[in-house]
Amino acid sequence: MSGQPWRKKLNARCLKRYFVLIVMIGLFITCLAGSSGQLGAQAALPGRQPVIDPFYLKVFEEAKMNFDRGDYKKAFENFKIAAFGLLDEPDLLGQAYAYLTVSAYQLGKADEVEHYLEQIARLKLFPRISSSSLPQEVKDKFKEICDTYKVLISG
Repeated sequence: MSGQPWRKKLNARCLKRYFVLIVMIGLFITCLAGSSGQLGAQAALPGRQPVIDPFYLKVFEEAKMNFDRGDYKKAFENFKIAAFGLLDEPDLLGQAYAYLTVSAYQLGKADEVEHYLEQIARLKLFPRISSSSLPQEVKDKFKEICDTYKVLISG
């Protein structure tokens, strides 16, 4: 019987340690989720804008610089990467697809031009592209490509 009080103290001590361990694990997971810039619960709240991973925004900016320099091959590759991260942001996705279309056209990749025009139509991005902040020369080239491929861009 003298062993039972010792055992109760040991069990209580173990329970306290497990509780502390569980709390620490919870805090660790919360910190990890917070450092990525997206908490699952926050992203799911209605009315809250989705958070775009800064990596994809950086690649998008680099792609625009490549495009402006006339390096359409590098721009095309970077816009493909950026577009993947912009799937939940239709305004930027429309811009990326417009750049992809123009880059593919400049590179003579007719199948890619058709692919991105189909994606833009499927996702109904033409109005977003028309009202976007794309440089006018990109919009003009995009419209020229649409005319060449006989794509109706009004809606």
